[in-house]
Amino acid sequence: MKYSITFRIFLFFAIIVIMGMTSCDMGNSPSISIPQPPTELKANAISSTVIGLTWKASRTSVIGYDVQVYDELGTSLQVLKLGAVTSTQVRNLQDGKLYVFRIVSRSQDTISRFSEIRWATATRFSGRLYVGTGRQNGINVLEQRTYSQDRAASWDICLEADSTANQIRYSLATPGASSISDVNGIVINGSDKGKKVRFTQLFNDVSDPFIYAGIDSLQQLYFSSPIGEGYTPLENLADNIQAFNRGFVLAFRTQQNNHVLFHVKEKNLQIIQRDASGIYIEFEASVQRIPNFPYGKMVR
Repeated sequence: MKYSITFRIFLFFAIIVIMGMTSCDMGNSPSISIPQPPTELKANAISSTVIGLTWKASRTSVIGYDVQVYDELGTSLQVLKLGAVTSTQVRNLQDGKLYVFRIVSRSQDTISRFSEIRWATATRFSGRLYVGTGRQNGINVLEQRTYSQDRAASWDICLEADSTANQIRYSLATPGASSISDVNGIVINGSDKGKKVRFTQLFNDVSDPFIYAGIDSLQQLYFSSPIGEGYTPLENLADNIQAFNRGFVLAFRTQQNNHVLFHVKEKNLQIIQRDASGIYIEFEASVQRIPNFPYGKMVR
C-alpha cells in the first residue's frame, strides 16, 4: 500500500508527539519521600523497668516515629509506633540490663535511617539525711540505707554542718572530704573509728560539683553521653547548699564504681528542712547497679 508524502509526514510527527506525551507521563510518576532521621536522641533511666527517650524532630515532614528496642546482643524485643511526638517511655524492661534504642522517622512512603542510643535502667529511691550527733547523716546507696556516724565506714556520701562561721554552712561531702575522716581517709570517731572510709568521687566542672542546678525532678535530666563524661571526678565537698532555693543534682561514683544521680529537693524555696527529729535534706537517688557502667553511651 502506498501513502502520499503528506500522509507520511503527518504520521511521523504524530509518532513524535505520542512519544513525547508518553515521556511526560513517565516523568510525572509519584516520587518516594525519604524522611530525615530524628536527631539529638537522649535517654533517662526513669526506674528499674522504664527508660525515657527524647529527640529532636526530623527536619522533613513525617507522620510519626518508630522506636525499635533491642537487647545488648541485637535481638529485637519490641517496636513502638508513635505519632509525630518527640518523647516516649519504654516500659517492661529488666533491672540492670543494657538496651539499644533505634528511632526512625516515618513518612507516607518509607522510613529514614536510624538514630541510636544505648542505655540501661536504674533503681530509684527517696529518703532524708539528717545532721547532728546520732542522726542518720550518711547513706549507702546500694543498700538504700542511711547510717549515723557510728557507721561512717558504710557511707557513700554524707551531710555535714559547719558552725565555725557566723552562719552555719551545710554541705554534702564524700567521706574522704568530710570531717569524719583524717587526711588518710581513716574514721576519727564512733564505732568505726580506725576504719577506712569509702572512696567516693563527685563529678565536677573543674572543682564545681553543682553541674546540674535548678532541677526540680530527676525526670528533667536526659543524657546523650555517659554520666560524668567530660567532668572531673574528685573527693570533694558540695558546700554551702543552704544558699540554694531550687533543687540540684550531684553526680558521683561509688567505691564499687556504681554511678549515682543524687537529687536534693527544695521545699518552700529552702534546701535545708526541719522536723521534730532535727535538720535534714530530702533526696531522690538514681543508682546504676551495674559497676563501671555510667548508665549508657551514645552511638550516633
